[in-house]
Amino acid sequence: MYIREAAPNDNEELQQLQARCPQGTTLIVSTINTPDFFARVKAYNDYQVYVAVEDNHIVGSTACALRNAMVNGKEEKVGHVFQTFVDPDYRGRRIAGQMHQFREGYLRQKNAVLAYSLIIGGNVPSMRYVSREDFQHHRTIVMPGMAVFKDMLVESGYKIRTAVTGDLPAVAGLINETWQDYELYEPKSAEQMLQFISRTPGYDIDNLLLLEESGNILACLGFWDWSRVMEIKVERLNAKMKLVRLFADLARFFRPMPSMPSAGELLKQIMLTPIGFKHPKYLAPLLRHINNLARQKGIGLIYCVCDQGHPLLSSMRGFARMDTAIHVYIKYLLGNTILGNKPLFIDGIDL
Repeated sequence: MYIREAAPNDNEELQQLQARCPQGTTLIVSTINTPDFFARVKAYNDYQVYVAVEDNHIVGSTACALRNAMVNGKEEKVGHVFQTFVDPDYRGRRIAGQMHQFREGYLRQKNAVLAYSLIIGGNVPSMRYVSREDFQHHRTIVMPGMAVFKDMLVESGYKIRTAVTGDLPAVAGLINETWQDYELYEPKSAEQMLQFISRTPGYDIDNLLLLEESGNILACLGFWDWSRVMEIKVERLNAKMKLVRLFADLARFFRPMPSMPSAGELLKQIMLTPIGFKHPKYLAPLLRHINNLARQKGIGLIYCVCDQGHPLLSSMRGFARMDTAIHVYIKYLLGNTILGNKPLFIDGIDL
C-alpha cells in the first residue's frame, strides 16, 4: 500500500469509494462530491488531496487546505484537514494515519503553525482517530440548521439587493470589522473575495446579498449551495429520528411544520458564507429573504457555524432551528504558537 497525490482521472473511483462510506449517527447519509470529486476543494486557494492505493485500487482519501489566519494576534499560515475516508474492507490497518503523515508533511513544508479539524458531535471514531494523531480538543462550537418550510415576512424599511463587483471593497471591510477579534479569522480583501467567487463551484456574486439603508451597507450574507458540489442522500434514520419524524408528521395536521427526511431522499442544503454585519439585528431581514429564495429552489435547510452564544444566533428568531455540536481539534506544528481564549472563527466552507 502506498500514498500519492490524487489525480483528475481518479474522479470516478473516488466517488464510488465515497458512496461506500456513509456518515452520521442519528441521520445516516452518504455524501458524494459531484459533478466532479474535486469540486469540493476548489473553494480553497491552496489545497492537496491524497489517496491510499493497494493492488491498483484506491482504498482511502484525505484532503487538506492551507490559508492565512489570525493566531494570537498575528497572521500565520494554518492548515485545515478534512474529508478523510477509508474503504470499510480496509479499516483497522492504520491507513488513515499513514495518509495523515503525508497531509501533515505538506502543511509543515508550507510552514503552517497548526492544523485544525472539525468533527460533528457523536462521531466517536473520528475523535479517536484525530486524538491518535496528537490533535487536542480545543473547543465545541455550534452549527445551527434552520428548516425551510414556509415563506417568512421580510422586514420593510431596508433595501436588499445582490452584490456587484464594485461593492467588494466595502463588503470586505464590513466582514473584517465583524470578525477582526476572532482567532483563525483570515482578513479579507476585495481581490480575495473575487477569487473565491470565481473559483468556487456553486457560488457566484449573485449568491452574495446586501442589506442597505440610505446607501449604507448594514449587513452582507452569502450562501453556498452544497447540492452543486455534493450529493447528500439519506441512507437511514436511527430509532430516535424515526420517532421525531412520527411526531412531526402528526403535528403537521395542526400547524405548519418542517418535514423530516426519509430514506432515499436527496437533501438540498445551503451554507451561509461570508457573514458581515454592523449589528446582528440587520442579519434577520437577510436571513428571511434567503429563506424565501431557498424555498423557491426546493432547499430544505440553511446552515451556518459560530461560537456558542454568538450574537449571530439572535438573528435566527422565528426559525425552526436544530443545533449540531461541532468539535474543533487542534494540532500545533511549529514553534510555541498557541491559540488564545478569544472567540473562534470557522468559515462555512470548512463544513
